[in-house]
Amino acid sequence: MGTTRRNDRDDPGGLVSLRPARIALVYLLISLLWVVFSNRLASMFFRDDPDLLQRVTSFNGPAIVLVTSFLLFLLLHRHVVAYRRKEHELRESREQYRLVVESAPDAILIHDGERFVFANPEAAKLFGAASPEEIVGRDVLAFVHEDSQDAAAGRMRQNVLLQAPARLREQRYLRLDGTPIEVEVAAVPFALETTAGALVFVRDISRRKSMERALRERDLTYRLLAENSHDVIFTLDPHQRPTYVSPSIRRLRGISVQEAMAETIEQMMTPASAARVRQAAEQLLNGDTVDPNFVSRLELELRRKDGGTVWAEAVVRPYFDAGGVFLGLVGVLRDLTERRAVEAELRHSREFLGMLVEAIPDPVFVKDKEHRFVLVNGALCAMLGQSSDVIVGATDHDFVAREEADVFIARDNMVLESGGEDLFEEQFTDKEGHSHTLVTRKGLFVDASGGRFIVGVIRDVTRDKIRERQLRDSLLEKEVLLKEVHHRVKNNLQIISSLLFLQKDAIEDPAVQDIFEESRNRIATMALIHEELYRSGDLARVDLKEYLERLVPKVVQSLRGQKSIGFALNLAECRVTLDKAIPFGLIINELVTNAVKHAFADRTEGNIRLTVAREGDQVQAVVEDDGVGLPPNFHPDAVKSLGMQLVVQLTRQLRGVLTFGPASPGSVFRLGFSLGDNLG
Repeated sequence: MGTTRRNDRDDPGGLVSLRPARIALVYLLISLLWVVFSNRLASMFFRDDPDLLQRVTSFNGPAIVLVTSFLLFLLLHRHVVAYRRKEHELRESREQYRLVVESAPDAILIHDGERFVFANPEAAKLFGAASPEEIVGRDVLAFVHEDSQDAAAGRMRQNVLLQAPARLREQRYLRLDGTPIEVEVAAVPFALETTAGALVFVRDISRRKSMERALRERDLTYRLLAENSHDVIFTLDPHQRPTYVSPSIRRLRGISVQEAMAETIEQMMTPASAARVRQAAEQLLNGDTVDPNFVSRLELELRRKDGGTVWAEAVVRPYFDAGGVFLGLVGVLRDLTERRAVEAELRHSREFLGMLVEAIPDPVFVKDKEHRFVLVNGALCAMLGQSSDVIVGATDHDFVAREEADVFIARDNMVLESGGEDLFEEQFTDKEGHSHTLVTRKGLFVDASGGRFIVGVIRDVTRDKIRERQLRDSLLEKEVLLKEVHHRVKNNLQIISSLLFLQKDAIEDPAVQDIFEESRNRIATMALIHEELYRSGDLARVDLKEYLERLVPKVVQSLRGQKSIGFALNLAECRVTLDKAIPFGLIINELVTNAVKHAFADRTEGNIRLTVAREGDQVQAVVEDDGVGLPPNFHPDAVKSLGMQLVVQLTRQLRGVLTFGPASPGSVFRLGFSLGDNLG
């Protein structure tokens, strides 16, 4: 605050300090002195002239009035001038104080011990009021948080009752909307017109406290991080002396923090590692300035307390204070024991993989996305007739014809785009002009950095193709021969059937003729199987559906004579081997023959139904008729006829199950057997 200095020429002397009572006393003193000394002076100067003395004496009263009035005027004039100057200084002082209070960065308030009687604009801003008048008249404690109520009340009593100042203290206040704020408060006694009060200074420290809390939390976080980190965190001064070491040093080196803090660089590590540290420090501190972006990575061999050593990776960089002054180095030590073990294992794995790739007799290669070879084995070098140094870095265009190389690269692109495997037969012409057939399997490999590579294995199948062609030709010859065998067997069986037919015509006994006819049908059944084999193209298995569609009509037509016997076929597709087809065909032949001959003995018409179904590896065949049915106590084992004996024996040969029984009307025979290993 400014003050008004008094000018010497305006100083009225000691009279300025006279108060009204003093002015009256001075006036009275001067009057008495005039009365006492004026007559004496007149007598002294005019005693020789009585007339003049009388006239002078007669002016004594007016003269005293004039003199005292003039003196009084001077006194009052000086007093008024001094008063006006003081009043002007007071107004200036008040204006200065007002500007100071209204412009103060802190909240300034005055209270009478209960309520606020004054608030500056900063106080309104602090408490969230529209204007200072919104605060004036409110209860002081209404702005104090409940946590600080007791302390605030005690400080108010100290100001108002004890007239003692309250020192600066942190408290919690409330805004008008109830939001808590953290403030610093100081107060001094302040006299009001009618009562005692207090002048209060309030400063908002919410932001500072928030920053302090954030700083404490950050410091705590950093400390927790440093003290609980598996890695060792350390700092060094500009002379490479330790200033901080985290507790992880015990895990790494087996020593305490205090022991680590007392060591020098040479004591911490082996001489070779210490030399690397000193060299890195010289690079950092070379010159007057320190590069803030300097980072050094070193692998150091540290000494342990038990006499051994441990390898650790140190990452070190400089750190500075807020003013940019170099304070030292901060770094992290990480135990490399596991990493070195992994690296050693990886190195051994690579060596083993290299030996394995070299040991593979087939050519092996790895290409990058630009189709350049990055890895090849000896077999590929032998195939291309080049060393690995020549092949690595080159492409297929450098070793084979352009047309062949374009095919190779096109298949590479398919692997790169799809990410799947590719198995492809390719043609390759070696440097001697010989053509080779290659089967190449390619796959995509993506490394840890995202690099895409094509891994391929090549097999030269040229000789295999030649052998395959030879085997195919040989197989074709054998198939032709086998078809010829089946064809000749069929022809021979037909010849036998024809001979039986001719012999039958020479026999007059009907019973013997029936025997010849049945034998002829059995031979025809077997001949039909051989015919199916060489006609179908599959020389190993017979299609039962096609076979039965030809067999049943022949059997029924040859035996029904003048009778009207119909048949229905419900056949599933099923292929069986020759050793099962022949007994199965003979069984069906016998069952259908018996149905035609015996089921309709007293009738001129009837129906036979054959059903063949397959369930997994089981074949179920059912022969039904609507004839007279089976005789009482019928059993195939008890029947002496050759046909039924063949059915029983052939069922056993198939290792099947034969069941029989009456139908409504007629009879039914069910045959079930397993295909075994010969699934069709």
